[in-house]
Amino acid sequence: MKFRLLGAVAADGADGELRLGPEKRRSLLALLLLRRNRAVSVAQLTEALWVDEPPANARTVVQSHISRLRALLAEAGADRHGVGLTTAGDAYTLCLPEGLLDVEQFDALVAAARTEQRSTEVVGALEHALGLWRGPALTGTVPSAPLEAWRQTLEENRLAAVETLADHLQRLGEPARAAELLRAETVAHPLRESLVSALMLALFRAGRQSDAITWYHRTRESLADRLGVDPGRALNAAYERILRGEGAAAAAAGADHAAGADHAGGADHAGGPADTTGPAAVPVGVPGIPVQRGRLRPTAPGPVAPAPTPVLSSAKAPERAAAELPAVDLLPRPPRGFYGRGAELAALGDALSTGPDGAIALVTGPAGVGKTALALDWAHRHGHRFPDGVLFADLGGFSDRPDRELGDVLAEFLAALGTAHEDLPPTLAGRAALYRRATTGRRLLVLVDNARESEQVRPLLPAGADSAALVTSRHRMLGLVASELARPVPLSVLGPEESSALLARVLGPARIAAEPEAARELADLCDGLPLALRIAAAKAAADPRRGLAAVTEQLRHEQRRLNHLAAEEISVTSALRISCEQLPPTAARLFRALGLHPGPMVDAYTAAALADLEHPDAAQALEQLAATHLVTETDAEQYTLHDLVWLYARQLAAETSRAEQRTARARLADQYLYAGLAAAQCAEPGSKPCCEPPAGSHRPRAVPEFTTIGDALHWIGAHRETLAEVIATATPERTWRLVLTQWPLILRRVRDGWVPQLQLALEAAVEAGDLDGESQVRALLGWVLVSNRRLHEAAACLAPAAELAARADNQVGRAIALINLAAVHSELADHAAAGAGLAQALEIALAADHPHTTALALLNLARHHLGTGRPRPALDHALHGLALSTGTHSDPRRVLLHTTAGEALSALGRHPEARARLGAALAEAEQVGHDEATAEVLRALARAEDAAGHGHAAAAHRLRADLLSPV
Repeated sequence: MKFRLLGAVAADGADGELRLGPEKRRSLLALLLLRRNRAVSVAQLTEALWVDEPPANARTVVQSHISRLRALLAEAGADRHGVGLTTAGDAYTLCLPEGLLDVEQFDALVAAARTEQRSTEVVGALEHALGLWRGPALTGTVPSAPLEAWRQTLEENRLAAVETLADHLQRLGEPARAAELLRAETVAHPLRESLVSALMLALFRAGRQSDAITWYHRTRESLADRLGVDPGRALNAAYERILRGEGAAAAAAGADHAAGADHAGGADHAGGPADTTGPAAVPVGVPGIPVQRGRLRPTAPGPVAPAPTPVLSSAKAPERAAAELPAVDLLPRPPRGFYGRGAELAALGDALSTGPDGAIALVTGPAGVGKTALALDWAHRHGHRFPDGVLFADLGGFSDRPDRELGDVLAEFLAALGTAHEDLPPTLAGRAALYRRATTGRRLLVLVDNARESEQVRPLLPAGADSAALVTSRHRMLGLVASELARPVPLSVLGPEESSALLARVLGPARIAAEPEAARELADLCDGLPLALRIAAAKAAADPRRGLAAVTEQLRHEQRRLNHLAAEEISVTSALRISCEQLPPTAARLFRALGLHPGPMVDAYTAAALADLEHPDAAQALEQLAATHLVTETDAEQYTLHDLVWLYARQLAAETSRAEQRTARARLADQYLYAGLAAAQCAEPGSKPCCEPPAGSHRPRAVPEFTTIGDALHWIGAHRETLAEVIATATPERTWRLVLTQWPLILRRVRDGWVPQLQLALEAAVEAGDLDGESQVRALLGWVLVSNRRLHEAAACLAPAAELAARADNQVGRAIALINLAAVHSELADHAAAGAGLAQALEIALAADHPHTTALALLNLARHHLGTGRPRPALDHALHGLALSTGTHSDPRRVLLHTTAGEALSALGRHPEARARLGAALAEAEQVGHDEATAEVLRALARAEDAAGHGHAAAAHRLRADLLSPV
């Protein structure tokens, strides 16, 4: 067995992870593990299990969790591993042999590192130790004072190990690796001065002195703003060492290395090049200087006049050979390792086929998807189509540096086209006008990279009808599409095959062939994002001895995946951070809140709940996130987050206070609760609501509207997976209610694996002390168990349900519990008990004056009489039930009532009436769209046709039934 506290609290047995259940049981196990082999009193456990004043039945709740935990350990065969949970008086002891708890393993590895003399051994031990962490310690436990104290202690131990590891990495001459490690931790702990000072020195030794000084001033300002204090001795000492230039040789070497790396490409190049060949590298405005590729060709002095040669249409212009240089070429070098994107390159070619007004293509997509690489590859392939040259400008709209001034870009373009420096107009408007004149009559390609908004692009568009512009942006830039007729070319992540091929381009086919499974997993963990794939490949290429499996192992840990997807100044996190920093305040607030959503699929209702927004504001914010490619619209008002984007949102959400996180999750749970109640009411019109929201719940500002039974059932089914995640972290008062809201779907898909979730709901109802909730959950769980042929479990579950409902004064719930218990008696051939229970249920339903439940009791009584050879009362009860039904033809109970009546008529020898009644049942079953019910009606029809002597018709009905539900 293995127990884990460094991340989510978990326990692993021989058959996989144990289902520990609700938050309080995980918290109880965590405290017993932290105080392993020592007695822990009920009072200590109580203090750890409740943040506020514990309830009067706290001891009972603790004992219940102890009992369930003991049963879980027994089922997992814990005793075979020496694990046992013992009781001594008013205390409990978890007996745990050494080596089974990750905290112990971490402490042992850190202790071993302290005794090592060689830094290489220290680094190995500490990397192994830190690899045991799967997220914040004690995740999924109650934020009580004792557990919070333990959490802080464990986190302090982890940070100390990180600082030691970074120190030894620097001793090994790897300050860049140390800086990468420390940067992520410093962002998470910005006021921990020891971390900041270590990061500053690592950056300095890696040749990044300005970054190191920036971190000092940033931290100094944060300390003053948040705490009102000055930097401490360690931080000031690191700052002074940097200013004095201590370790200058190492810094210079690091600077040379960093300078070389700077030209490897920015985030949006997906590993492509930065612009290193622009005209700023040569004097401008000096005529007659011969310039090679990437520089100016000889030109006459003075302003450029329109070309004297006739304007040629693109159809008649002679193509130049690809090897011939264009008149002007400001393109950076082609992207290295570019692969695939055949469809997108073809779309660009189509979009940039110049027409009567020129052509504009707009490449859009999320950060790191390779927009720049695609644009550069196309431009290098097809630049010969534009004999007057290719202009390029990176506007820097999505980088840490300020946006480029349009006046400077226009000056660069005009200089490349032959304008002398002294002839440049001083104003932006003057330069734009001169640029329009200079490009009229020419055939140019203008590539504008990293634009943020349409207004930045318009002055840079060439005026020539035979020219084309290629623009890249993370924004949709709908204004450019609308006003300039730009043709969008959206760029999405790579598929699995393209991802593997990109890795092979960087690492070589042999590396991929040697570890095919690791390569596939690596591509999957990067989720097809070219930037992430290139960084992962770079790490594997930097140390071939480690192998792809080692890089994959690093990325497996969700909490640290983004930290590992960084290579010096290039990282997925920085690319996403810049996108987020440019969001409007409401959209930024929503994006951070989306990190608390348990799944990557969201809609405007759940978004509004998480961020505490009005529904229209949430819908608008989602649109803004979609425009920035931080979310993707998949359906009407349905959005999804790319896996790495979702991880980044979760990092941002984790920076908010625990109180804010709890409140947001409670709002989300209540959003699903109110929406679920509305869906259940629409799916089962006439039924009594399964529950009322708990006291203190947050009434949503808006919930989805359901107009048909199909819409309601579709919503419940579509949100089932996400709802299960919400339920797992909800309070007990919300847990059982959230499970029960799914009851219309549960009844229709009764064999669809609902038992574990219903058992969780039962535990929550018991813990909350809600008698009505416990009764209803038992009734529903019992019915599911009956349908899954787990009869003895069903009987034990249902036995107390009716009495609990009576004590809660829920007569409808009492009747339903009796009906479900009667089903168990019937299956166990105790027909007398079944009949008595159904008669009592009918009496209670009639007294409660609840037609829906009365019809249900009549249906079950009719089935009971039919099964015991009494077709006359069966027919009477079925017809009475149909008279009481709501009249809707989408109610599966009506199908069963019609079927029962038809079978009773057949048993009475009234065959024409039986066929007519069963035909009505078949029509309603097909309208409901319930294949299992339709198959049952067809089998009943087959039996009726057999009884009437119509064998051929019976065979046809059986064949249809078998096709619907083959077994």
